[in-house]
Amino acid sequence: MMENTVQQRDSPGRDFANGKMLWNKKAMDLVMQNALYVILVIIFVAGMFFFIQGQQNGASIWEKYYAKEISRVINLAQPGDSITLDIQKATEIAQENELQTFSEIFQFDNINNEICVKLSLGRKSCYYYFNNVDIVNTQIELAVPENILKFKVIEKQKEQNE
Repeated sequence: MMENTVQQRDSPGRDFANGKMLWNKKAMDLVMQNALYVILVIIFVAGMFFFIQGQQNGASIWEKYYAKEISRVINLAQPGDSITLDIQKATEIAQENELQTFSEIFQFDNINNEICVKLSLGRKSCYYYFNNVDIVNTQIELAVPENILKFKVIEKQKEQNE
């Protein structure tokens, strides 16, 4: 007669020692490594998504373009010059990116000799100009027949703390 013996099978990844269930160390390491890779992939994909969203309408490229070109114009200008620039594309991009007012687009900092262009929410591109002048009477005129930026270049004013 055959004896019926019941063999107790251990589940893979578990070890019965002293009545407690312990995880297999190799399986736990494998799970942790895979979890780390999954988290890194999610972070990378999220970062790429936000980068592509920012580049979708080329706002950062146009910001840099306008900042550099305006800086170049200012560097070539003489005190007393009145400058008029076509900014149609900049205003279109700013409107697509839901900028509140067009006055936010171009910001002149006479103290630091810097022009900043903002075409999307939360960021802006700034560029320095080297000509020792101040920019005054900055205004944006809409639909004349295109949107234009006007400003006047004057001789650098003495700073108040000198």
